[in-house]
Amino acid sequence: MKLEEIFSEIRNCRKCELWKYAKQAVVGEGPENSKVMVIGEAPGAEEDKTGRPFVGRAGKLLRNALSSNSLNEVYITNVVKHRPPNNRKPKKEEIKACSEFLLTEIQTVKPKIIIALGSTACNFLTGEKKIKIAIEKNYELMGAKVLVDYHPAAVLRNPKLYKTFEKKIKEAKANL
Repeated sequence: MKLEEIFSEIRNCRKCELWKYAKQAVVGEGPENSKVMVIGEAPGAEEDKTGRPFVGRAGKLLRNALSSNSLNEVYITNVVKHRPPNNRKPKKEEIKACSEFLLTEIQTVKPKIIIALGSTACNFLTGEKKIKIAIEKNYELMGAKVLVDYHPAAVLRNPKLYKTFEKKIKEAKANL
């Protein structure tokens, strides 16, 4: 399946209630043959306005970290494709409803490295509930090495996490 076909399905998705609260679906972005895929939790306010993943403050932090480590050919997406109301965490049934899209994106892009940002992506991709534990481990999914990292929004709230955040970005680059 091509990414544009997946995006069309995402834009027309009514599998859960989130579409009712969002301005639009936020589909993945980046080259279809990217070696690195970054997966976040769900779109925020800026993402909902623009229809693009990681374009708000957290997105700027992420994109700067990727760029400063020469990771320019990156596919960026989220576990959930519509913004949850009041920026709350996605519910289990919402994650389940979107999971087919995310797994198809992974299968289509075939990344070498997946960077799971935050606890929602960490839990979905690795099964681990505690991000502090998952950051120290190595995982594999669909032929890709999965690295768990703090979500850039958490880094903005707690700048002490930046060192670990950047270390994982560097690890992704080193594993290419």
